[in-house]
This record gives sequence, C-alpha cells and structure tokens, in this order.
Amino acid sequence: MSAVAKILLDAGVSVTGSDVYASEITKDLEERGIKIAIGPHDERNIPDQCDGVIHTSAAPDSNPERIATKNRNIQDFDNFQFLGAWFKGKRMIVVTGTHGKSTVTAILGQICIAGGLDPTVLVGSKVPDWPDQNLHLGKSDLVIIEGDEYAKHFLEFHPFAVIINNLELDHTDVYKNIDELRKTFERLLRQTVNQGMVIANGESTQINTALKPLIATGKLQVQKFGHAKNQIPGELMDVVVKTKWDKGILSVNISGKDIQLELESKLIGDYNGMNIASATLMAKHLGVEDEAIKEVVAEFTGIWRRLELVGEKSGVPIYSDYGHHPTAVASVIQALREAFSDKRFVLCFQPHHKNRTKNLWNDFVTCFDRADVLVLCEIYDVAGRNNPEDAGTTSEKLLEAIKTREIARPLSHTEYAPNPDSAIEQTFKLLEPNDICVIMGAGDIDSALRSKM
Repeated sequence: MSAVAKILLDAGVSVTGSDVYASEITKDLEERGIKIAIGPHDERNIPDQCDGVIHTSAAPDSNPERIATKNRNIQDFDNFQFLGAWFKGKRMIVVTGTHGKSTVTAILGQICIAGGLDPTVLVGSKVPDWPDQNLHLGKSDLVIIEGDEYAKHFLEFHPFAVIINNLELDHTDVYKNIDELRKTFERLLRQTVNQGMVIANGESTQINTALKPLIATGKLQVQKFGHAKNQIPGELMDVVVKTKWDKGILSVNISGKDIQLELESKLIGDYNGMNIASATLMAKHLGVEDEAIKEVVAEFTGIWRRLELVGEKSGVPIYSDYGHHPTAVASVIQALREAFSDKRFVLCFQPHHKNRTKNLWNDFVTCFDRADVLVLCEIYDVAGRNNPEDAGTTSEKLLEAIKTREIARPLSHTEYAPNPDSAIEQTFKLLEPNDICVIMGAGDIDSALRSKM
C-alpha cells in the first residue's frame, strides 16, 4: 500500500490515506507530505475531491470508508487491481512462490539496477539503501514486482516473465487444498505472454505439475533449477545449484547448458542460495553481465525482517525474521544451526493467523525440532480474516502438543507468552552467553522487539 502511495505521489497525484495504527511506514508517508488519518476508519477520511480509493484486502466491503466510496460512486480498487492497471503494457516480471518472494525481488531488482536496465521494483519489505524503501522507481518499461498469491492477487498481472520459488499450501482461509492453490498458479502461467520466460524450482512436484501442460503446448520458455540430490524422476533439471557455507560466506555454484557461475554471498542458509539462483537466472535471461551479478550478490546483506540482525542483548546476537509458515521456520532454524553449530538456539515465535495455525497444525508441531529453547507467543489474529470456527486454536494448545510429542531430542525449555511484549521479555531473560536468538513471525512481534532493543 505504501508503495502505491509513493508511485502516485511521484506521478503528481494528490494522495491521502488512513490506517488504524501509526507506524514507521505511516510516519514516512507523512514526512513525504501525505496526510494520514490514524485511528478507526471513518467515512470522513475520504476527501471531498476524490477520484479514486485504493484499499488493502484487509479492508472488507463493510469497512466504513469503502461503504462511503461506494455510496459516492467513487472508483474503488484493491492495491493489486491498481498495480495491474497502472503497469499494463509494461514488461512485468512477477516473482511468486510460498517463500522467498521479497528476497528474490530485491536481489533481482538490485542486479537489474546495477546492470543498467533501470527497472521499477516493488518489494513487500524494505530494502537497505533504497530511498523509497520498498520501491525503486525506474524510467524503463521493465517492472519487477512481488506477486502475492493471497486472495489470488497476482492474477491481476499478465507477466512478461515469472519466477516461481516454491509451492506449498498456505493461506488456508483462501485455498481449501494444495490443488486449488496450484491451479491458481497455473492461471498465472497461462496469463504470461507467449514465449515468456519462467524460472521455476524443479524440486517442487507441485510446480512441475503446474508447468506440464504449458510446456507441452510450447507456449512458455521454462528453465528449471535445483539441487541434483533433489532431482524428481522424469523431470529434467536445466540448472544445478550447489551451496556451501564456510567461514561466514555462502558459496552458490550455478551450472547448466549456458551458464557456469560461482557466487559468494553474505546471506545465510541453503534456501537463500536458491533465492540467489532464481534471481541470477532471470537476470541472465535479461542480458545482465556476470560481473554485475557477482558484485550485487556479494554486497547484498538482506532486507527488513528476513533474518535481519537487529542488534545484541547481553552479548547475544538477535535476529528478526518474518517467517510464519512451518517450512520457513524450519529452514531458518537449519540455516542458523549450520552457521552457528556451537551455539544454543533460542527461538521466540508468534504464529500468524488462527486459520493457518489450525490447518497446518501437524507441521507446526514438528517445525521447531532443531531449536533448543522455544518461547511461543499467542497467535496474531489477522484483522478482517477472523473466523469464529478458529477461535479455539491457541498457542497454549500448540505448545502442549509440542511438549507432549515423543521425540528423540526434545527442546530443552519451552514457555508460553500471552502477548508480544511478554514474549520478548521472557526470551531475553532466558538468554545465555553462547546463544543465538531469533524473534520470528509476521505479526506485531517485530515491533515489540525493536521497542525493547
């Protein structure tokens, strides 16, 4: 939403906005001269002279400002409908997948900037050194955008090219099963321009299934990448990725028919090696030289709330991470385990959305296995997406299931926290000198962390 406001402001459009709570984001917009109403949404926040209203999907039809918009016959778009219309006719690259979208979009954007392609880039996070934080405004017709599958938002786009990092069941309040989610990705692929390039994770059975009918028709160019050890029988891997962690450097070897590239990164984790690979392959397709790719990957330190080192507490490094899906949780734990094998791992986790927690319950019970200490905060219940049927799903019940599960290596210590402030305080009290600590979740746990650093 803030990127939309900045795009309009840059185009000379008068912009106002509203949000329930003040934040760093609303403060930044106010400093740019945008009037932001803070507090309960109110029809009076819609200016007398208003040509259009753009809303987040968190604002339902019953939102008073949206009702006022309808009653006054003002055009009403959600943010992705607006972006699809605004960038219509541009060469749009959509970065999709269950995990890693923001990181890949940022890396690809940085590479294309360094390569002289002058793209416009929209990221669902903040990128260090970008004056507009989640947005880089370029002057070419190339647009790189993070494509959100929630509420099928990315179907507003007709891409020039697509990256699909991975495909797992998520957003269970929207998709009843993995088949429905996969078919939505298939629709996006069908909307991709004729002979458009798709960079796809060939390790994913779901992605291979989505691609199969389109590969058969010859409509798309497809380049699959992945680890040789994860090759799926009968599915060709065009590019092989090898990663190695040594002395603080992540080495990423990318090899295939027309590519042989060795990259070094400051990022942590094999999953970030895959993120780097997908961005690199798309950049190569766009004609960016190897030296520009190497330089960007070597200097890229990550983005806001993606395994971000926010400081130290009692000498212990404290990371913040946005992970909220069981696979993301397990991947972050594994990455830090490999990078800091001699340290005790302390995790403070806030589940995001009761419905997701309920429907992925078994995976949440097992995803913390490699941690040593777990502080489990009460679930962040997403406004506008509440369902009475999910009310009985709680972090207390999840923690009990984790504690009672029979496992060869149980966590050494677990605690429940009723709210984010308590969760951070409890976590900090548990820290010991040889620890590594991650505060994780997509809700308000990060704000509580930063207020106590």
